[in-house]
Amino acid sequence: DHPHALHQLVYYSVYAGWDRAARGPPPYWFPSPIDCKQTNLGRVMEENGPKLLGASYKDPISSFGLFHKFAVENQEVYWKIVLKELSIKFLQEPMSILDASDKSKKGGTWFPGAVLNIAECCLLPRPSQNRTDESTAIVWRDEGFDHYPVNRMSLKELRTLVMTVANALDTMFQKGDRIAIDMPMTCNAVIIYLAIILGGFVVVSIADSFAPQEIGTRMRVAKAKAIFTQV
Repeated sequence: DHPHALHQLVYYSVYAGWDRAARGPPPYWFPSPIDCKQTNLGRVMEENGPKLLGASYKDPISSFGLFHKFAVENQEVYWKIVLKELSIKFLQEPMSILDASDKSKKGGTWFPGAVLNIAECCLLPRPSQNRTDESTAIVWRDEGFDHYPVNRMSLKELRTLVMTVANALDTMFQKGDRIAIDMPMTCNAVIIYLAIILGGFVVVSIADSFAPQEIGTRMRVAKAKAIFTQV
């Protein structure tokens, strides 16, 4: 809970006599000003900081406290920026950002009335980040092919495969049914996971290290109607 400036002071004090030539850099890393501006938050701050904070805005590091304070005190403004940045598509727009009228709900209700499918948001182009249908969505290397080039899948290809699986599920199950997935983290697992959500079903995640009996227990407890797995 201490301010970042204090952490920096302690760091510089502890490593004041560190011999970089003999021992290399100290085991700590501070991002450069350029690195800070290229992070997700840094890009948002660089684009909106001058407009929201005026001359008080300097850079993502020195102005972080001011930006955070503004975000807390101006939630409607800040979260509209975040939603735009993330390209969140609502099926039904929220009535407000935060409804704190019901004191029985600690922290209030965020985005009351909003309806969205988060998988759909993941599969759509994101103009604010120059993400198009041809942008790379998944990078992976198949097991046993360590010396081969990595595989790449575009956003459009991913969306097509996800929709294919989601449509197949829709012919067999009802919205809200629980569908289990017991697979290692492969490209197919990502496709199936997104498809379950896109189709309006509930994902039941089961670790691929589970024994058959434990998988059955998880299926029964979750009342899953089906399971995806691989051999």
